Amino acid sequence: MTARPSANDIEILRYEDRYREPSMEVLRKSFFVNENVCIGTEVNRSPQAQKDLEQLCLEVAIGGVSLIARHKPTGTIVGVSFNVLQTPSGPDDSNYFEQFRDTKCTTDSSRALMQYMITMDAKVNLFERFNVTCLLEIMFLATLPAFTGCGIATQLVVQSVRLAEQLKSGEAVPLVAAGASVTSDRPQLVSALWTSRISQRVGAKAGFTVINTVPYTEFVFEGKPFTERIGPEHPFSTLVVKNI
Repeated sequence: MTARPSANDIEILRYEDRYREPSMEVLRKSFFVNENVCIGTEVNRSPQAQKDLEQLCLEVAIGGVSLIARHKPTGTIVGVSFNVLQTPSGPDDSNYFEQFRDTKCTTDSSRALMQYMITMDAKVNLFERFNVTCLLEIMFLATLPAFTGCGIATQLVVQSVRLAEQLKSGEAVPLVAAGASVTSDRPQLVSALWTSRISQRVGAKAGFTVINTVPYTEFVFEGKPFTERIGPEHPFSTLVVKNI
């Protein structure tokens, strides 16, 4: 790249299966190697753990509420937001992330990352606290390294909130593959786990409210707290929400 792209060079699109491979490339080149919990659980060192989490994203994408960022001059997919609609699970039922951890994860690293997500979600019951029956969770957010600092993550987050608003009002429906069933659940809240100071700034800019802050010292993988691998620059993660 010889020049930084402008905001006008980027368009945010609904994820479709034809974008599968370039979207996975964004995860491989950015999220899996640079995201803090991936570092804390050594997903960044485990190609198989990364494959496990690619499968998670592909399953989530079937729900039809994920977004991509496309660089219009080149057609390159430069950012992704894998989003998922969540509803409360029964008192005796495992939620989707627990089921994926137990049945699809083949490595300790991928299981540890899923456990982090499960633990963070369990600390605050958003459904009860906000009296909602469905929320849109921004699960994995990533931008290609060459395009960081261009506001792409912020655009993806803002448009994810906009999509949630459209789903709630009925103006939009999940963009599912042909033959797949469309859920009737409509989100009433948007949530995310921000795992770095960078994503935390993005969330603040997009108007999210911090509900819980948890230091990485609370999470341990193979005898070491996450902080030993992540370092002091990003000491905690946050659970955030935005009402829609």
